[in-house]
Amino acid sequence: MLEKGKELGSGRFAHLDLLRLIACFLVVFNHTQGCIKLYEYGSGAVTFPAFVRLFIAMTVKINVPVFYMITGSLLLNRDRGYREIFGRISKMFSILLIFSIVSHALYKGEFYFPGFIRNFASATVDGAGPYWYLYSYLGILLVLPFLRSIAARMNTRDVSYLIGARLVIGAVIPMLFLIANSIVDSNMYIAHEFQPAMIIVDCVFYPLVGYGIDRCLEEKETLNYNRIFLAFLFVTADILGVVAMLISGNGESFDGFVFVMVMSFFVFIKKSVSKSSHCADGIISALGALTFGIYLLDPIIGPLCKKLFDFKGDYKMFWSSIVYCLFSMIVGGSLTFVFKGFKKKFFQK
Repeated sequence: MLEKGKELGSGRFAHLDLLRLIACFLVVFNHTQGCIKLYEYGSGAVTFPAFVRLFIAMTVKINVPVFYMITGSLLLNRDRGYREIFGRISKMFSILLIFSIVSHALYKGEFYFPGFIRNFASATVDGAGPYWYLYSYLGILLVLPFLRSIAARMNTRDVSYLIGARLVIGAVIPMLFLIANSIVDSNMYIAHEFQPAMIIVDCVFYPLVGYGIDRCLEEKETLNYNRIFLAFLFVTADILGVVAMLISGNGESFDGFVFVMVMSFFVFIKKSVSKSSHCADGIISALGALTFGIYLLDPIIGPLCKKLFDFKGDYKMFWSSIVYCLFSMIVGGSLTFVFKGFKKKFFQK
């Protein structure tokens, strides 16, 4: 369960806010040219620098799953009435629509309404690609009462079952098929009709496991893990993902072990923050409260400012993308902070 001593004002938790900050940075970085370039490697033997780039690229993939786990921890902790749920849905849909319009207009320099409506429905609006997560979030909200019914009855054994089933179905078997296919030049795969949603669908699995790890398990069952072991688990899963990508030979990433990275990272951060000072927790949570605004504003800041950070060359592009991410988070966070202050002063009693 969540450690009560780590709960701050307004129901905030320092470890979840730190996870938000890191995941937000990875989301912003994921949409830069520096991240896209990480997947490029030449034919033949893979050099060590190329392997490191792929390792970093695989690490970036934990971004949205971490947000899913945070969502599960925060939204599945209690029963919520349909009025509250539909209020959240209406608010999120309005935000998605408004920011999609603004980011699309800035990206294209024009606005064609019929084309926008068609692309908005299919989540293919030019300039608003990063907002795909909000579509997924809306889907989670629609089934929230049913996810809550499952979460309310979960215990340690259920959490272990979900993790074990995901490991076998989503990682081990596909990895074995991948190796076998490369050896005998075959095309074995798990049937597409095999769809145990709670195990293989990310926007269902991660919220349930996030709730399970953060709320169901006792502190001794999560915080007793050694951080060196958790880091080893993360690195091993990351390397396995890179190796699988190289075995496939078609440039497609293998995400089967990403969930191991996500869970080990989640517990690692929770364990680390459990030892931090109350002052540090307050700073982390103050910054974590700005992440949603940063996420919304980045596709708007990008078209206006990315050219300032457009340096040629793989290494220059990587580091310029890192600098851009920090810039976007500082600017987006500052604007969000000002907006929150304005809203609190003039619209909240």
